[in-house]
Amino acid sequence: MTDTQYVWGWIIYLAGALGCLLSLWLLIRRWPLRAKRPVMLTTAILLLLPGTVLPEQTYLAPALLVSLYDGLSLGMEAFWRHGSFVLIAAGIAFTVGLLLPVAKVDKQPPRERQQPD
Repeated sequence: MTDTQYVWGWIIYLAGALGCLLSLWLLIRRWPLRAKRPVMLTTAILLLLPGTVLPEQTYLAPALLVSLYDGLSLGMEAFWRHGSFVLIAAGIAFTVGLLLPVAKVDKQPPRERQQPD
């Protein structure tokens, strides 16, 4: 694989991942923010977290896909090479999404608010 093919592969993958995140956002846009934020953060981490394909190489690939491929082809020991990092990062993203504060929105139109004297 040449460097140009490697870069184009990442460009195409990132465009597809951003398309998946956009469609997820369109599906859950009416959910409350408290439920929407952890789902979006966790999905972004699962799609965008990189990992090495082989320990002796410097090529990166999506860690979730590498761990799934390793688990299906080489067994569970190979799955945990990247799978543990993916699960820890997804758990942290989900927790951060739950713990971030949600600002309260004033739903009154501006002209109906009373001005302080």
